[in-house]
Amino acid sequence: MKNFKSLKFLLTILALVFAFAFSAFAGTAVIQFGDPKVTRDKVFNVACKVKSTDVRLKNADITVQYDPNMVELLEGTGYEGGAGTVRITGGGIGKSSGTRTLEYQLKFRALSAGTTNLTIADQEVTDTTDNLVNVTKLGTSKITINPSNTQSKNANIKTLEFSPGELDRAFDPSILSYNTEVNADVESLVISAITEDKDARVSISGNANFQTGMNKVTIDVTAPDGKTKKQYVLNVTKFETGITSGNSTIANGKKITSQAYTITIMIKPEDVEIPSGYKKLEYANGAESIEAYGPNDTPEGSSPKTFLVYAMNQSGDVGFYRYDTNSGENTIQKYVPEPNSGNYEEMAFRYERLNEDYTLVTKRFGILFPVTIVLAALVIILIIILIVMIVKGGSGKKSNPYQFDDDDDDYFSAKPRKLSSTSYNDSSLDDDKDFTSTKTKDADADSNDIEDLG
Repeated sequence: MKNFKSLKFLLTILALVFAFAFSAFAGTAVIQFGDPKVTRDKVFNVACKVKSTDVRLKNADITVQYDPNMVELLEGTGYEGGAGTVRITGGGIGKSSGTRTLEYQLKFRALSAGTTNLTIADQEVTDTTDNLVNVTKLGTSKITINPSNTQSKNANIKTLEFSPGELDRAFDPSILSYNTEVNADVESLVISAITEDKDARVSISGNANFQTGMNKVTIDVTAPDGKTKKQYVLNVTKFETGITSGNSTIANGKKITSQAYTITIMIKPEDVEIPSGYKKLEYANGAESIEAYGPNDTPEGSSPKTFLVYAMNQSGDVGFYRYDTNSGENTIQKYVPEPNSGNYEEMAFRYERLNEDYTLVTKRFGILFPVTIVLAALVIILIIILIVMIVKGGSGKKSNPYQFDDDDDDYFSAKPRKLSSTSYNDSSLDDDKDFTSTKTKDADADSNDIEDLG
């Protein structure tokens, strides 16, 4: 047993030695690229090779990064990706798998004159025994793109637009610096820079995460020749809580909220006119004031119940909004100019005239109201009298059709007269008498029959 344990220990030591030796003698390789020199707008290839001197290679998985503004990826060996990153995989071109060199090709188009590089972001190489190969050198590709003879040196911007905000002056391609102001909730701008030469390249930096105060946004333009460059600067001032106007602070970026509607107060551009019939005033909003616009007849230093503000709604629609504080809900509506809003004084005059007419009509109605009530009462009394007369006229006593009496006095007598029970001797009634007698006899016979049955 002791010898067996010793043998087992020895075999373990030998296994560890062989494993260490195997790892120590793992294959090595290097990755190399070509360094092409091309002319702008030309299509070219970049060769990528994985070489080993001690093992045969099977596969490679290499991730390469490039500048999409300088070169455009068209195709490659076992490639996937684009927009600045491409991955090449597999055993390479033709029968290179199983040899000491794996070869790959990437095809590009030169977009702009200048110099750019291809660099390796990640890699993995295996040999024919599926073991990882230690890559000792990662090469890069230096691509030189020369300008063509027809390429211009124009690096001017033709139009510069952005949102929100506006330039402090009219844009001029020869003026390289501009200023603008944004609200407290603005983090970046949406910029559109169109170059005079469509082949010029534009890159923008500094247009993110604006801080309170001054922010510098640069717009760099590279001419088609790849050498001529021009930089435009946009100085963006971001307000913290507001700006100063005279002795008051006018809120900028502040919000007004009703039940389910929120607007953000904006600075009215100089080219936007105040609606006719309104003038600029200040509305107290807590500790600050908001620039607002009330009717022209608003007394100085007072705030009307309903006024206009220049603001942006939740959908980004900027314009004038009507803010009504008459109700406890403080309603907000998009301002729509009223008809004849250009003559506010005339509207006020017309309103006063209508008010006077209404007062006059009310007084006249107050006088006529008692007369109307009296006439209505008389009409009702006459109708009642007419109904009573009709009822009395048709309420005579109804006569008995079976009572033969020629005495008109007895007919209208208040006490009804009883019919005589004495039989008439008139022969004309004998048949009726016989009929009555017969009926009586038949009734007696039926009675006797019932008794016999009992």
